Amino acid sequence: MKKLLLLMCIALFSLTSANAQTFKLGASVGLPAADASDISNLVIGIDAYYYFTDIDAPIEFGLNAGFRNFFGDEIQVLGQTVSVDDAQFLPIAAAARLKLFGIFTGGLDAGYALGLSDGLDGGFYYRPVLGLDIADTIELNVSYENISDAATWGNFNVGLLFQF
Repeated sequence: MKKLLLLMCIALFSLTSANAQTFKLGASVGLPAADASDISNLVIGIDAYYYFTDIDAPIEFGLNAGFRNFFGDEIQVLGQTVSVDDAQFLPIAAAARLKLFGIFTGGLDAGYALGLSDGLDGGFYYRPVLGLDIADTIELNVSYENISDAATWGNFNVGLLFQF
């Protein structure tokens, strides 16, 4: 099921990229929250966005695919130090943005995050985002991400998106 969903997403991006209105690539760094803060100390991510609407439209709709790596921490279990493995996810989501005054954006990504690491099934994914255009092709954003697996993998992050 996971492989089928991944292949469908790749096919959608490749079939629609020739007529893409807006394409954005970005990276983020964050601090774990929720259950993830107990076993992780840092989160990094990359994202690719494809918007069906023009970049200057006040409301944008599109798709997002990304990668998240929660770096494992060392924890104490019964007096012993245990190293926790990294946890990795592949979020695939719909994205919607509302642009205010031509420079501020707010919106939501919602979908499913596939668990890539052993023992992670994946789960519902959502990400409320606030952004600021700092140049015509660069956006600075802050967000909170949440992945509902057997545990809640959350993080507060800051990122940059580049428009192509």
